Amino acid sequence: MKILHTSDLHIGLRLCETNMNVEIEEALDAIREIALREGCAAVIVAGDIYDRAAPSAEAVALFDRFVTGLTEAGIRLLAIPGNHDSAERVGYLSSLLDRAGAYFAPVYSGEIKPVTLRDGDSEVDFWLLPYFRPVEYRAAVPESEAEGWSGTAAEAISRMKPDPDRANVLVAHHFAASGGEGIDDLAGGVGRVDPAVYTPFDYVALGHLHRAHAVGRETVRYSGSPVKCSFDEAGDVKSVSLVTIDGGDVRIEEIPLRVRRDVREMRGTYEELVSPEFRVKGNTDDYLRAILTDEEDVPDAVAKLRAVYPNLLRLSYDNARTRALGNREIAFHDAGPDALRAEDVFAELWERQQGAPPDGETMNMVAELFRAAAEGGEEA
Repeated sequence: MKILHTSDLHIGLRLCETNMNVEIEEALDAIREIALREGCAAVIVAGDIYDRAAPSAEAVALFDRFVTGLTEAGIRLLAIPGNHDSAERVGYLSSLLDRAGAYFAPVYSGEIKPVTLRDGDSEVDFWLLPYFRPVEYRAAVPESEAEGWSGTAAEAISRMKPDPDRANVLVAHHFAASGGEGIDDLAGGVGRVDPAVYTPFDYVALGHLHRAHAVGRETVRYSGSPVKCSFDEAGDVKSVSLVTIDGGDVRIEEIPLRVRRDVREMRGTYEELVSPEFRVKGNTDDYLRAILTDEEDVPDAVAKLRAVYPNLLRLSYDNARTRALGNREIAFHDAGPDALRAEDVFAELWERQQGAPPDGETMNMVAELFRAAAEGGEEA
């Protein structure tokens, strides 16, 4: 059986307030085409479907198009919520969608039943473990004495009973990393999970970290995000994981994904960056961060560079002065219809303070408060 593993779609993402949905849609179209070409039985999305717990109508429509395209082609979808998603929204109507071949993990209740898929003579059990915080796990399993991220994840997995005579795939949204010097206990507000907890599974499809890599063993893998979500990822090569399961044998191939506009950095003096020789090294329409090495500030550098690179989003200097004073960076965007809504600002502030996005109930309440305030202002 062939499956495609992806994660961290972050539909609705804004990079420096620039809407990235066009690039995300291109990546999703490419994933669907790869699944068709390779004869995949299913596509896995291991969490962070959306960039916000309360996604926009545009974001929901984009994902709906992706899911519909897969199911109409006879390809099943297996998806779980991540820390950026609302578990309630992702799991909504999950029982009904099962019949269409789209399997969404419901809110964690303490019990998970596998989704069994058949493809010819192959039969594989998929265990969809939704993202939860330790406090949410203990609410679902009140008798539990498990503590911490790794402890609750381990206990949740121990409650599953995978059949050792069958192929078993776990889908999870974790920060999985072995302990040791230099290893953080948190990544993106999510606590570390010991990858030893995944032992019962033939393949573990992970989400949360945006770079494709294995953890501990080759069959415990992050697919990485399909598009670059920040300039920290400028040097990454984005891909989707093609996984072939043949009994106990698991083979993995990383298939690169490319979109028309890349996210990358360029570095040099102003004269170097605008020279014809430099321009031909890459797509001038890419989303760019420019690092100028001129010792003196270039007057109107942003406007001048944007005449050549229209999607320049960040500018910083790296010279003797900035190294002495701390790097100076300029981020800028044009206000317009894609400007952040008040709810988006609230969600971002909440996530920075709490380490996870607000849940659906909180966002509904906040949206209603902002709506009431706006209506009151109009009446005044």
